[in-house]
Amino acid sequence: MSVKYESPSSEVSTSSTQGRNLFSRKKKARIGLNAINIRSARITLVPVFVLLFIFLALPMFNSIKLSVSRWGGLGPLESVGFDNYKFLFSDAQMRYSSRITIFYAFTVAFFVVAIGTLLAAAVSANVRGHKSMKIIWFFPGIAPPTAVAIFWSSGFQPESGVVNVILGKLGLGNAHAWLASSDTALYPVIFVGVWSAVGFAFLVILGAVEQIPVSLREAALVDGANMRQQFTKITLPLIRPILMTIFTLEIIWTFNGFTVVWAMTNGGPSDSTSILPILAYKEAFRYGRFGTAAAMAVITGIFLMIVGTIGIRLSRSEQQ
Repeated sequence: MSVKYESPSSEVSTSSTQGRNLFSRKKKARIGLNAINIRSARITLVPVFVLLFIFLALPMFNSIKLSVSRWGGLGPLESVGFDNYKFLFSDAQMRYSSRITIFYAFTVAFFVVAIGTLLAAAVSANVRGHKSMKIIWFFPGIAPPTAVAIFWSSGFQPESGVVNVILGKLGLGNAHAWLASSDTALYPVIFVGVWSAVGFAFLVILGAVEQIPVSLREAALVDGANMRQQFTKITLPLIRPILMTIFTLEIIWTFNGFTVVWAMTNGGPSDSTSILPILAYKEAFRYGRFGTAAAMAVITGIFLMIVGTIGIRLSRSEQQ
């Protein structure tokens, strides 16, 4: 009777082969599962790309096409090349509106970020009434823009407006024609823009401040740093990327703003608040120059893309 003998090496070889086969099967299963997931993700993204094409790419293409055409609202487009752009770059009203729009957008963005940062610092420092601040400052941001504009238009009335009443109590006069004067009409618009937007910035900045480790502040406190030093040396540097992002977004949003300015002043008096969206609206629907309005929109879009790119790069450099 013969006995089969299997060497240990053959057993090791068999188990190794089985292990490789099992690993290979698992790897193929994972590859198959990944392929299914990728296919499912692509199918899921199809409606998104369709909507982006319909509501973003197609209107953008039509705006560019319209910007090199002459069209009064009816009939076919008449190609005029770059005449609309040449007209805008040589138009005094376009230059004036561009200046006040840039001033308006950057001023609103600056004060929104500054006030939002101060409010966030006050809440994080647990000053008196800090809990109610979260609710009070968020309300203006959720109010309808038209309602906000009408409310503050009455507030800036020469005699009965609340602003002049307060100024009169302080001995600063109570008959300022804020919205009726071309010298002052832009300032109430800036005030309302800041008042409406500061709540959003405040909550975002507060979230960033609350993410700062408490240990950093405790260490600074042990080293003898006061509240101001903690804010300038720890809090502000750590939230700077968020501040840059909010500043960039506020510029873009304010630059495209229309409702509040139109409801408060209609672009007047004497076009002193005729920012670019209002000027484009007038060009298209008051004067029937849709091609010029489209060219204005394209120029504005390019400018905001440049601003956004610079803002993103600055934010990334701050993070690094």
